Amino acid sequence: MIGVSTTTAQLRGAIPWESPRPLGLARVPVGIDVHTGSAFCFDPFQAYQRGIVTDPVMLVLGSKGSGKSTLVKSLAIRMAAHGYLIRHIDPKGEGHPLASYFGVDPVRPGRVVINPFDGLSGDDRARMGIALVSAALNRPLTPVESAAVTAAANVTGALNLELLAGRLASPGELHSPLVITERDIRDLIAGLHTLASSKAGRMMFGDSTLTLDASAPYLGVDLSGHDDDTLRVLMVAVTGWIAGLWGSDRLRPKVVIMDEFWRLLTDRATAEWAKHAFKMSREHGASYIAVLQHLGDLRSVDADTRAIAYGLLADSETRIVYRQPPDQAAALGELLGLTAEETATVQRLVPGQALWRVGGRSFVVEHVITDIERPLIDTNAAMGGRHDR
Repeated sequence: MIGVSTTTAQLRGAIPWESPRPLGLARVPVGIDVHTGSAFCFDPFQAYQRGIVTDPVMLVLGSKGSGKSTLVKSLAIRMAAHGYLIRHIDPKGEGHPLASYFGVDPVRPGRVVINPFDGLSGDDRARMGIALVSAALNRPLTPVESAAVTAAANVTGALNLELLAGRLASPGELHSPLVITERDIRDLIAGLHTLASSKAGRMMFGDSTLTLDASAPYLGVDLSGHDDDTLRVLMVAVTGWIAGLWGSDRLRPKVVIMDEFWRLLTDRATAEWAKHAFKMSREHGASYIAVLQHLGDLRSVDADTRAIAYGLLADSETRIVYRQPPDQAAALGELLGLTAEETATVQRLVPGQALWRVGGRSFVVEHVITDIERPLIDTNAAMGGRHDR
């Protein structure tokens, strides 16, 4: 730049893609770094082990048709090849080809009962109960109600929603630092009865009727065909049920794909549950891949819930941002701390390209799909010819 004096720091800000420092990861190939032409690999566990990030949670955002679903399914195949256990919460029912590839049948709640408390510890049982009852009531619980659910969930041995409802029906027998009366738990009982008679409730009341091999490389849970409120409750229950399947196994890495993740962020209790699950990811040896379209999904939630959701998204150190519409890009850039150039970049991306922000470093990556993968991950195959990138 003749006639212009600048510092290297200023130059790096003006041309952020000039000399990106590579991550140096060799596991799980993703595609090509657009600005260097070199291969780009990313493994959340390897990134954590090397101190590039402080947690293995991954956030994937993008408009429809941008390529986010294709990336996530491709990562499932490639991570499974490294021995990672893949657990896929699938509200849209698009994971059947993956299940066939791994030689398993998708789990469909309704055909089987899933007990969301299976395998959970005492504290996690209480959090699960609060999240489920709050979602059923469609409002946050009061402090006394939360204390009642916590006390009711504090049992030795097995717990399910029927037992939880039965214990709540006798508030005088609950051991709690707060005085709990029948009036205090009236709404809780009504909410649980409503849940029990609902389509979602019939899928999770009682003991689990499904026995699974916890070491299976892939487990897909098909939640398609349900309305928004039912999906939110089911997603909470399935997330807990999957965590319970791990038991005390901390050695084998697990990857939990959470499609339509925004649904958990529309209710304060379920958002708190998601926040806790992410916080415990390191202890459980799990990486969560949370997939959502854009921040507009959270436009209608209350301020407290939105603050929890935004805090959870902002805390993620691995952000994969596909094409964003102009009206969403600025807000997203502010939330995720994107530079002005990065915010402009996510509006110009073509399908298959994404901005990867990993531990403060940025890359534009073109996802490369193999011929073997394409029929397994192409979400537009049913539309007759146009391929997802």
